[in-house]
Amino acid sequence: MLHDRLMGVLCLGAATLAATWGGNTAIRHDANEAAPGSRPAAHADSISPVLTTPENGPTPATDPSSTATTAPVAPTTTGKAAKATTTTARPGEAPDALARRALLAPTDVPAGFTVTIPAPPDGAAPADSPVERCVGPDAGRLTAAIGARARSATFARSDTGSVSSSAMVFDQPTSAEKVLGLLTTPAARSCFEGLINARLARNPHLSQDVHGALGPAPSPSVGEGALAYRFEVRLPAEDVDRNAAPNDPPVRYVADFLFVRKGRTLVLAEFDNLRQPWVDTALQGVAAALVAHV
Repeated sequence: MLHDRLMGVLCLGAATLAATWGGNTAIRHDANEAAPGSRPAAHADSISPVLTTPENGPTPATDPSSTATTAPVAPTTTGKAAKATTTTARPGEAPDALARRALLAPTDVPAGFTVTIPAPPDGAAPADSPVERCVGPDAGRLTAAIGARARSATFARSDTGSVSSSAMVFDQPTSAEKVLGLLTTPAARSCFEGLINARLARNPHLSQDVHGALGPAPSPSVGEGALAYRFEVRLPAEDVDRNAAPNDPPVRYVADFLFVRKGRTLVLAEFDNLRQPWVDTALQGVAAALVAHV
């Protein structure tokens, strides 16, 4: 049995933009599955398939369709999502307050989850995100429309995985809707995949040929628009566990990214796990609880 369970969160939070979505990212380990006497993996806290910074990431391809507003992909429901209470932005509520309210909270996750990575302090420098990198010619205008960003802590439980979120508040709902629509394009998906793989390639604790793929994923019916992607990568067993034998099979790592728009707020929740994705009902429950207070 593998010593490590990669429990991490790319935290592209809810605002795929320049501030939040390259941040909450580190694949954390837990020793609950450790064999007696096994040693921790060398990179347990350092594997991080997250967004790359502008100077290191690949140049995104231009997609002609990204110049026009694209309606968000209709969400595919994989199960009955938990019923969420609608929360309406208060008149005149400051963008910072909206962003903080849209973050994953301890009450949103099931019992047994603990904080493995604290939320960044106020004033922390924003990280690069798919919005600036992957939405084409409109990136500059849409980035300028962001009024506030925020990122949550990362919560994890050994038998489930880890989850984190980030949020971005725009000047108006149409800007958030525009971003979500542009993220559905093939060019944006390919760019997002490239950002994650570039990050993997720069990780000194991983084999140089590690490369994953990002594809569409089912999304729960939450918010006023939702889009989901799943990133999967096969990690060499020795990259995950020091005690692995050279002929041990690769270890599957799965990260589900759920983008949700509600009003002028865009949230990104990331669900990570080793060997298998989150169970649908658990993911849907967390997503519904999070969106209820956005």
